[in-house]
Amino acid sequence: MNVLINVTYQGQSGNYLVTIDPGVDDNTIKNVCEEAVRAGEVNGVSANIPHNAFANYVIDRFQGDPVRFVVRPKVPFGCGNH
Repeated sequence: MNVLINVTYQGQSGNYLVTIDPGVDDNTIKNVCEEAVRAGEVNGVSANIPHNAFANYVIDRFQGDPVRFVVRPKVPFGCGNH
């Protein structure tokens, strides 16, 4: 299934359309994104990223047509429900 992945890295952002199972695990998504960015396939994000650049990132998943994933850094604050 086609999945549109939005990748945000150090103030840069780009989209990547990939055929992948939408139920794939987060680590696989991070690996796919790292490979795509390094290959220059994510316009808007520099290919010069370190290995495991997305290791501490989170994946937000949105249902729709197409299914969308957002790969982003964790926010430095809590959810506010305390």
